[in-house]
Amino acid sequence: MRSQNVKTSIFETFYVYLWAFYFGTVTPGRIGEISKAIYFQDKFDNLGRAFVSVVIDRLYDVGIRVAVLFLLYPFFSHLFAFNYIGFLVIILSVFAGILMLVKFKSIHNIIARFSKFILPKKYYPVIQQNISGFINDTVMMLTSVKYIALSTLLTIPSFMCYCLVAYLILKSFAIVMPFSYTVFCLVLSSFSVAVPISVSGLGVREAIMIFLFRSIGLGSEPAVLFSLSIFALSPVLGFHGWLVNIIMIMYGYFKKEKVDIKLPENNVD
Repeated sequence: MRSQNVKTSIFETFYVYLWAFYFGTVTPGRIGEISKAIYFQDKFDNLGRAFVSVVIDRLYDVGIRVAVLFLLYPFFSHLFAFNYIGFLVIILSVFAGILMLVKFKSIHNIIARFSKFILPKKYYPVIQQNISGFINDTVMMLTSVKYIALSTLLTIPSFMCYCLVAYLILKSFAIVMPFSYTVFCLVLSSFSVAVPISVSGLGVREAIMIFLFRSIGLGSEPAVLFSLSIFALSPVLGFHGWLVNIIMIMYGYFKKEKVDIKLPENNVD
């Protein structure tokens, strides 16, 4: 948001992140996290620009996992019947195409023409303004070396801390597994959260973990135990977000009550 010339305190950003994390935890596909954009929309000239920070945050979150996946897969490819080289070529081709479109702002023109075709003329100017604001700021964030470097430097340590916590959980259960394969399991299972068929990927993640654990000779019970332990980390942060949300609601309620309670004015008549 600072790169969008929107200034807000670290404290405010942190507690909004917490209660948005709570809403993301209790909604399929973590769609509840868009509440961050709704909260900060008053700081932007249109709602489209408010969604940029949410989308960019999610892109880096997914991007670091994709990068780690392709870095680690060659070491464990013998465990799976999968054409790694062909898949890598496809992914790189798609990524290069998207990057070229973003770089030359072709996406803006494509979306503008498509939205003009499908949107009612009455609402087109307002929606088009939001689309333009979103795309312009997104292009700026994805093509600036400075912003990419800073975001990457912040994303990598946070992801590695998450992996370290998961590895320590494995050690506490006396489950023997290399750290690199633990990271590999976390990366693959994390994509289950994006599937909007269950809350926080519950059930889908366990199925993926069972498959990955069996690939190295471990049973289903350790896989489910580890997966549910990882799932338990989300409610911990989610509880803090729920608590912050309750405090904000109560604060807003008492503030409103204080404003509404007024002393009666003297009647001159």
